[in-house]
Amino acid sequence: TIPQLADSLWVNAGEIPANGIDDDRNGYIDDVNGWDFRDNDASSLEGTPIHGHGTGVAAIIAARPGRYPIVGVAPGVRLMDVRFLDSSNAFRSADWKSFGRAIDYAVDNGADIINLSIFANGKPPTSFEEAIARAQARGVIVVGITGNEGKDEVLYPGRYESVVAVSAVSAVDLLASFSNRGTGVDVCAPGDGVTTFTVGGRVILQSGTSFAAPHVTGVLALLLSFDPSMTPARAIDLVAST
Repeated sequence: TIPQLADSLWVNAGEIPANGIDDDRNGYIDDVNGWDFRDNDASSLEGTPIHGHGTGVAAIIAARPGRYPIVGVAPGVRLMDVRFLDSSNAFRSADWKSFGRAIDYAVDNGADIINLSIFANGKPPTSFEEAIARAQARGVIVVGITGNEGKDEVLYPGRYESVVAVSAVSAVDLLASFSNRGTGVDVCAPGDGVTTFTVGGRVILQSGTSFAAPHVTGVLALLLSFDPSMTPARAIDLVAST
């Protein structure tokens, strides 16, 4: 519903909108722009109300020029709308299964990069770890975050070696006080007082490693658009080394 994001939505060319048929036979009916694993339907705007966290992340990645002076890092890329969290943005142990299915959906439907602006206390179950491994095996870059507890450790899923772990810095390029840190960090990005959108198109300031990761995702998307043959390892190395 936000004009500066609407034109960036990924479109599943194999699906005919609202005909009640799984036209591309991928197991999901009418998934024209993605899938809502919270309500098990094709629309994030129906059923359980959305929180707005993902909207802010999406705008940092791909908002196009428009009415408000907010432009994403990579405004020409496509956003696949894959949702599994509830209205409070809370993450519970029961959500690991749908989280893994959401990752598989993105991979199976052609995502090049998956942005995981989420962290969890404790180690994920094996089934989720396997979903991350499948993404890596298919050449999909997974970008995660270190966490917002100000601790000297990277939390899951950012802790996985195959996930790009991003911590947050301030406008003066100093580590944000809330940002987790440590030897598992791959790269830092702006994440303190970032201007972005929330639900309905309202402009707000957001802080957290969640809003640092999409800066990295956007840069990686630009690299892949410049050279589609670039391997994930090469793209990640270029970001980290420069």
